Amino acid sequence: MWRILLADDHALLRSGLRRILEEALPGVQVGEAGTADEVLAALPDGAWDLLILDISMPGRSGLDILPDLKAQQPALPILVLSMFGEQQFAIRALKAGASAYLTKERAPEELIQAVRTVLGGRRYIGASLAEALASHVSSDREVAPHERLSAREFEVLRLIAAARTPGEIAEKLGLSVKTVSTYRARILEKMQLATNAELMQYALRHGLVE
Repeated sequence: MWRILLADDHALLRSGLRRILEEALPGVQVGEAGTADEVLAALPDGAWDLLILDISMPGRSGLDILPDLKAQQPALPILVLSMFGEQQFAIRALKAGASAYLTKERAPEELIQAVRTVLGGRRYIGASLAEALASHVSSDREVAPHERLSAREFEVLRLIAAARTPGEIAEKLGLSVKTVSTYRARILEKMQLATNAELMQYALRHGLVE
């Protein structure tokens, strides 16, 4: 009897995913969490066989807490579910320890296959993700500027692009405003941009924000 924790801030989506899981996996036990804090609080007892984790949640994002989750529960398989395109976020999620990555538009088709694969101890890579991975490792592929950023720099970039103030970013990520400003300067330098407006335009062009 599998125990699966669903972490997503949309109750309606959690309900739909729960229904898919319960219909396809008789006897499955499904728990729910709506924020990153709720996910972290639910894990210490080791009660789950799989975590299905959304990237966009209130407070810290799923991508941001993924390293903490793997440090806390190294053996826990994590399936990242997101509305963002695979090529932009899947590589980062897999490098951070995720066992699978699915976009929400593909979830109804691939979710159960991915869940069974991950619960069987393997990683799940769908056809479209495999293509993105192949493109990513291609020797003649030009690396996009945002791919040079660290995981925390990438998260700060996304928050700046979402028009968050330095104070809001600092509170969300548990940083000081001064540290956020340092990250901003480093991001601008690495990406060869000059202003927040340019960062926003870049993020929109590359599908890095909702």
